Amino acid sequence: MQISLVKTIVLISSLIIVQIDGIQDADGKRIVSNYERIKQLYPQLSSGESSQWRYADKDQKHPCKRECVEQQPMTCYYYMVVHYDDTMADSCKRYLQSKYRFKLNGKDYIDSFKLAELEHNDDCKYADGLESQIMVVNGKLPGSSIEVCYGDTIVADVINSMHETTTIHWHGIHQRSTPHMDGVPHVTQYPIEAGQAFRYRFEVDHGGTNWWHSHTEHQRAFGLAGPLIVRLPPKLNPHAHLYDFDQSEHVIMIQDWVHNFDESVAENILINGRGRNMKKNSKVKPTLYATFGVIRGGRYRFRVIFNGVSNCPISLSIDNHDLVVIASDGNDIEPVEVQKIMFHGAERFDFVLHANQEIANYWIRVKGYTFCAMNQLHQEAVLHYQNANTQALDTSTLSYAYDAPGIMLNELGDDAGGNSAQSISLVTLNAQHMQPPLSPALTYYTSMNAFELRGEGFRFQMDDITFTMPKMSLLQTRNLGIGQFFCNSSQQAALGFNCKSRHCKCSNVIQVPANKNVEFVISSKSNTAHPIHLHGYTFRVVGMGVLGEQRIGQIEEIDRRTPLPRRGRGAPLKDSVQVPAFGYTIIHFNTDSPGYWIFHCHISPHSENGMAAVLRVGEDVEMKMCPVSNCGLCSSVA
Repeated sequence: MQISLVKTIVLISSLIIVQIDGIQDADGKRIVSNYERIKQLYPQLSSGESSQWRYADKDQKHPCKRECVEQQPMTCYYYMVVHYDDTMADSCKRYLQSKYRFKLNGKDYIDSFKLAELEHNDDCKYADGLESQIMVVNGKLPGSSIEVCYGDTIVADVINSMHETTTIHWHGIHQRSTPHMDGVPHVTQYPIEAGQAFRYRFEVDHGGTNWWHSHTEHQRAFGLAGPLIVRLPPKLNPHAHLYDFDQSEHVIMIQDWVHNFDESVAENILINGRGRNMKKNSKVKPTLYATFGVIRGGRYRFRVIFNGVSNCPISLSIDNHDLVVIASDGNDIEPVEVQKIMFHGAERFDFVLHANQEIANYWIRVKGYTFCAMNQLHQEAVLHYQNANTQALDTSTLSYAYDAPGIMLNELGDDAGGNSAQSISLVTLNAQHMQPPLSPALTYYTSMNAFELRGEGFRFQMDDITFTMPKMSLLQTRNLGIGQFFCNSSQQAALGFNCKSRHCKCSNVIQVPANKNVEFVISSKSNTAHPIHLHGYTFRVVGMGVLGEQRIGQIEEIDRRTPLPRRGRGAPLKDSVQVPAFGYTIIHFNTDSPGYWIFHCHISPHSENGMAAVLRVGEDVEMKMCPVSNCGLCSSVA
């Protein structure tokens, strides 16, 4: 089938996702966008197998974005061209026309509501108003939202038109039946080479707010990411009665932003691909804020995704509004009311906002911490009540020093010691469906560390090992005796290597038996928190705390002598969670999905430089076989 992918990608040319035709500049001159030009180079889907697939006709809504009905799954097709592009390209020049601009306190702004009068097929990626090279899918920043129902099948043809390899990871999807679709290069598939295609096909096996992103180097930092929203039928949704609206317009994607492929230091934060320029000594263009419309009296479900790239956790608040948090990482929790939420890399939180204030505009505030604090990065978007003056914005409180009042959920350095008047610990949240405690048969102690060596720079490690990606793909070659190329802390010690005193650099693979209840005690031996993400699973967060720099290295001895606190039934479910600085996080899960699953820090410079490991769950014979027709094979589409 993979060879026929190229032959069968031929019919829908004008029917896929969003067709960008007829874009004009301010003078009425025809503009050919990068996406439009590149798309013409590649074939499209044909009939045959695709006759039962649902896809978007021209610029119409995708038919899989619908009210979900039990036992009525669809096969949902997406055509995804990965390509280079630019912010502030020619298609953005018309945004700068005077009819779309207004002044406020001596500064220029763009009225996003007047921009809505432009044709829907718009290719401008405005970002923070600075010109920058980026990577995108189908000309969109952030990438187009994929919205489906639980139980649907997603078929996504990913066409790589860049000069480098890529893959797509479907973050939050467990891939229980299709581990070869997880999208991790050299772990579950071979990377998609330049000029080649790969067809991802998998059943949507996890509901809620998920996302898709490149899992190759730092590409998601440059724009290769987008929402993946999985809804449930109303009667299977325990929170359906809490809100009136669950709309695409209230999906928020936040990321710390860099320019021109330099991922070393975050220079800004973007909200849905827009925001004020924060880069010092740069030419300032008018500010274009992301806006989110509500009607007074309505109750709205907001879904927030944090594509955190650098070491930059963020907080989110909305002026004068409470946030009733109802889910995290796609997993329902008992509702909790707060005023601020802290996000660590890859985390998602859903909350209900009751639009019960006076008709006006209110700031949605995002504030960056840790490395983002160095440049005092903060960003805003606008919560706009219908009939409010779109240009009435109070900019007097827009500063990094402003700290929104109220209770914070999931704060940096979260300690399970208990809640306070100003903070609610993540570990104290209750899963909506209270499950009995999971009694682990095995406990694994694993550590994360980042430290600097004079003359060498930083090392990033798990279990004192700098992870190096294998040259072959582990899942595809598992029956070829590749175990000889693995390492882990026990294996290195057996060879007489002390990884605390020498630089151990290898493919760290941790063997875990299948179908067992297991516990991982994960520690951070550095002075920063690390967001940990486990592929293939949702886990229970049963413990979190801080031991301090002097004690964290003895966490296993401490825990065996006087067990660290662990909660019982009802622990919140997550797939990404912070490990506090000089602290720990304890997770439980059942290893019921054999395979090779990467386990890594979600700070991109950390994971790409070695803060990762692979869990080999089960024996090779227990793992799902890859269909020969579509298991890491790519075909040229030239």
